[in-house]
Amino acid sequence: MTLNDKSSVLSTTNDTMVSLPHEGTDFTAKPTPEDIQPRELSKFQQFQLKCQPLMLYVVSMAQFLDIVSGASMTVAMLPIAKDLNFAVQDQQWLISAYALSFGGLLLIAGRMGDLFGHRRVFLAGLAWFCLWSTVNGFSRSPVMLCVSRALQGMGAAAQIPTALALIAIKYPVGQERTRALSIFSAIGAMGAVTGLLLSGALTSTIGWEWIFFICAIFSFILLVVGIFALPDAPGMHGVNPKVDIGGSFTVTGGIVCVIYYISAGVETGWASPKTLPVLFVGLVLLAIFFVIEKRISYPIMPFHIWRHKAFSASFAIIFVMQASFQGFLYYSTLIFQEVLGYSIMRTSLSYLVHGLTAIVVYSILGRFLPRLPLKPIICFGFVFLSGSSLLFAFVTPTSTYWVLPFLGLIANVFGLGFVMLPAQITSLRDAADDDQGVVGAIYNVGLQIGAPFGLAILTVISGNVNGHDPNITGAQKMEGYKWALVGDAAFGVLGLILTLVFLPHVKPGMASKAEDRAVEEGGVAAVENVGDKAEIESVAGKHEIVYEGKFEYMDQELAQKEMEVGAKTCFA
Repeated sequence: MTLNDKSSVLSTTNDTMVSLPHEGTDFTAKPTPEDIQPRELSKFQQFQLKCQPLMLYVVSMAQFLDIVSGASMTVAMLPIAKDLNFAVQDQQWLISAYALSFGGLLLIAGRMGDLFGHRRVFLAGLAWFCLWSTVNGFSRSPVMLCVSRALQGMGAAAQIPTALALIAIKYPVGQERTRALSIFSAIGAMGAVTGLLLSGALTSTIGWEWIFFICAIFSFILLVVGIFALPDAPGMHGVNPKVDIGGSFTVTGGIVCVIYYISAGVETGWASPKTLPVLFVGLVLLAIFFVIEKRISYPIMPFHIWRHKAFSASFAIIFVMQASFQGFLYYSTLIFQEVLGYSIMRTSLSYLVHGLTAIVVYSILGRFLPRLPLKPIICFGFVFLSGSSLLFAFVTPTSTYWVLPFLGLIANVFGLGFVMLPAQITSLRDAADDDQGVVGAIYNVGLQIGAPFGLAILTVISGNVNGHDPNITGAQKMEGYKWALVGDAAFGVLGLILTLVFLPHVKPGMASKAEDRAVEEGGVAAVENVGDKAEIESVAGKHEIVYEGKFEYMDQELAQKEMEVGAKTCFA
């Protein structure tokens, strides 16, 4: 079917109205080059169009800075606590304040992106992150630093789910999306290692303040570039979308309470009066949240996303993977410093191979994953994760770096790559465009809860083995670390079982609907369907998507050609 087959064609300034004889209904089709008036694309729009290929690197580097800010505290916590006179029991808030606000606000931020536009929420979060990173650097009291760290985490929460949503909406299912996610994940994987390296180098030289100043400087640069590079796509729920206020408050409070209980329970005890009431409040809030979401028509977390088996399984897989990785990172750092006697700087440099290998592994995966089944790859990933933990479990004070630790770090990279990237692909695969933000948010909530959950269990194991004798120091603690790493390997076994039992057999290029493939083919990156889809047809060799109502699109390749001949185009 072509436009010449229509009974009538009515041209307007920007739209071509097509009447179908069998339905008698008007549809708005994408303007063809012949219908476009020349010289109406402004210079700003031309420049913005040229900058759009940078979008992937803007959102990837923003995630990189978020991870650097969180990971750097692992090494910098003690120097900061000493400089600002933190009480011993308050030192954990340097990490917990950031983690609580970040994890608690992920779901809200993701849904706000769906409602009001992912570009707006992402840029607002980036600006907020930049502001409070600067304040962190100038903090001179424990209270000021912890509060600003919590506010900084709010900015990070606004960026991560919207970044994933921007990638999922822009890049079609298959090779393009897989390659984009591999770049996004590779740069993110570098964040944890860079945070350790950066904090070790800066705290030993010019001061811990520059960890935050550097994050602020690069955040500002990304903000400026992002204004031009990110496509200006509106929200997916109309001009005046409804906001689930009750669900927002209850889910935020519930997640914060649960994360706090898991994190603080290690030190104060799981049945302590300081932690158990917090868990009770968190569970009550989450129960209220589920009741609210069942009753309203505009939930912050639509339950239909859990009906996709691939997404539900991916959430469980990524939860277990993060529990394993956080335990590996924590105990490998303790082994380097306390068992092998490495300095802070040498410990940081020891992880350099982890980051460099991640770049290579993720780049290769981005090329081959579109042609491979994902389930076996994830299974192999959990085998690698378990193996990396066991390699560190057998380290002794006389071990050299190039035997067990070196091989363990490389095996861990392969495990992360084989699990994280396929899990991201499967979690986003079946979600509609107007659910991508909340799906990305829930995915990251799994990461945030999985990390303290795994660390809490492993800390209990090492504590019970070593006892609570303060006189046990250095290499004497290795027995407890060994059994904690064995427990970490058990997380890998659990992930393998979950993958085999629950994850369906999928490939990255498999779209859930044939029409989704047509919509996403040819560079179409974002489509707002205000009415119901009427038909998908091919016109002059290009895919044309016809809707009842308003059609908005962003086709960089076609728009660039139109711009070169001085024509006007509509791009999201």
